[in-house]
Formats: sequence, structure tokens, C-alpha cells
Amino acid sequence: MQTKDEEHKSVLEKMEESFNNARLAYANMMAERDVLKTGEDELKAQIEEMKCSYETEVGEIMKENAALKASVEDLQETKSWLLSEGARLLAKNVHKGPEMTAAVAAVNNVMSAVGVNSGLHNGYLHVLKLKTPYVAVPLLNRNAAEELNAAVACFDTLAFPVVEDLPKLVNAPLSKIKEALSFANSGSFEG
Repeated sequence: MQTKDEEHKSVLEKMEESFNNARLAYANMMAERDVLKTGEDELKAQIEEMKCSYETEVGEIMKENAALKASVEDLQETKSWLLSEGARLLAKNVHKGPEMTAAVAAVNNVMSAVGVNSGLHNGYLHVLKLKTPYVAVPLLNRNAAEELNAAVACFDTLAFPVVEDLPKLVNAPLSKIKEALSFANSGSFEG
């Protein structure tokens, strides 16, 4: 009967060895599972960190985009004002400014002096020669005061077509605006 006991003992040893191997395999699997679980947790943490970083970057980009939109709107508004009101105010200030007034007054004074001198000269010639009746004296203009008033009124209401046309260029690119204003640099006054 000892052989049966030995046989049972041998089977029992094999079972114990198999059980120990199974236990060892189970422990290894559990260790691998723990490693995978740790890796999964790390991946989840990385994904969460990336998500937060992405949301922060998106928020910053949206703020920057809003600031850029506001800047573009401000630039468009500035361009519109410069073309519609700014140029008109500039032309008006130049037209009504002391520099323009002084320059026109200087020309006017010189023209008056030349006119008076010419009138005196022609009057003297008329008196000396008595060949020309008073009404037919050259350069005598009985309507000179009215013509002067009309010229002053024309000067005061002087319009600048290039300035008047600028508001039409509000949506035009800068190259078109420069093209519209280029006559001033070319020395030509043709549009």
C-alpha cells in the first residue's frame, strides 16, 4: 500500500507544484495589472493635463483673436474717419489757416500794388496823350469791387475734389488710396 501512498504523494506534490505555479502566475498577473493600472492612471493624468493646457491655450487664442478683431475694427473706423472727416478737416484747416491767409494776402498785396502802378501809369499816359476817352482806358474796370467780392466768395467755398472723393475709398485697400492721392506727388493736377 505504500506504493499507493507514494503515488498519492507524487500526485500531491505535482498538484502543489502546479498550485504554486498558478499562484506565482497569478501574482505575476496581478503585478502586471498594477503596472498597467499605474500606466493607465498616468495616461489619464497626462490626458487631463493636456486637456487643461489645450483649454488654456484656446482661451488665450480666443482673447487674442478678440483683441485683434477689436484692433481691426478700430483701424477700419480710423481709416473711415480719416478718409471722410479727417481729410476734409485737414483741407479746411489748410485753406483757412494763417499760412494760407498770409500767402494769399501777400500775393493780393503785390497784385494790388502792380494794379495800382499799372493804373497810374495808364492814367498818366491817358492824361498826357488825351487820345483815349476815359471810359476806354485800358485796364479800367468799374466792376472790380464786385469781382473781388465774387473771387473771395469763390475762394471761401473752394472745394477739393480729391478730398470729396476720399470717403468713397473707405473699403479700398491702401494701394488704391495711394493711387487716388498720387497726383499730388507727381506734380500733375489731373485726376
